[in-house]
Amino acid sequence: MDDRKERRKWTPAEDIVLISAWLNTSKDHVVGNEQKAIAFWKRIAAYFAASPKLAGLQKRESAHCKQRWGKINEGVCKFVGCYEAATKEKSSGQSENDVMKMAHEMFYNDYKVKFTLEHAWLELRHDYKWCGASSTKG
Repeated sequence: MDDRKERRKWTPAEDIVLISAWLNTSKDHVVGNEQKAIAFWKRIAAYFAASPKLAGLQKRESAHCKQRWGKINEGVCKFVGCYEAATKEKSSGQSENDVMKMAHEMFYNDYKVKFTLEHAWLELRHDYKWCGASSTKG
C-alpha cells in the first residue's frame, strides 16, 4: 500500500487567494526586499491558511504555495504575450471576446496546451508586473 498523500488539484478559489497572498506579501514595504525566500513563502502560506474563503479546506504547505505560484506566474506571463499580440491584431468591430478567443488560440498554437488560468490572469492583469509594457523582453 502506498502511504503517499494523494495530490490535490488547486481550485480557482485557492489560486485567487494565493495570488492575493503573494501580491500583499510581496508589496509589504515594512518587510520588502529584506525578506528571505523561506520566510516570504511561510508568510504567504500563513496568509493563505487564514483566508475565510478557504475555510474547511486542507492546509497547503509553503512549498506547495511556492510551486503553484511558479506555475501561475509562468502561465500568466506567457498568456500576457498572447493577449498583447491578439490586441494588436484586433480589427474594428471585434469585441473583447474575440480578442480573448484569439489570445487563447495563440497560446495553444505556441505552447500546445490550453490556457487554463484565465481566472489568475484576470486577477493579475492590472498589476504592473503583468501589464503588457513590462512583460516584453528588452
